Amino acid sequence: MAEYLREATLALDLAESRFQLQLSSIVELTQSQLNQTEAEVASLNAQYDYQSMYAALQYAIGALR
Repeated sequence: MAEYLREATLALDLAESRFQLQLSSIVELTQSQLNQTEAEVASLNAQYDYQSMYAALQYAIGALR
């Protein structure tokens, strides 16, 4: 997940630079922004899922009361 987020960030930086130099369209920039947002959401969902499963495991073994 972290690699996907890193790649999306790099792609967004590249798209922003290309757009500023008028080498690409607003569509490419917007798509890169969307990809960045999706990568952030996926990363946060993965973190939430991990914490949720960890809490369930801790409860199952009696570590949580």
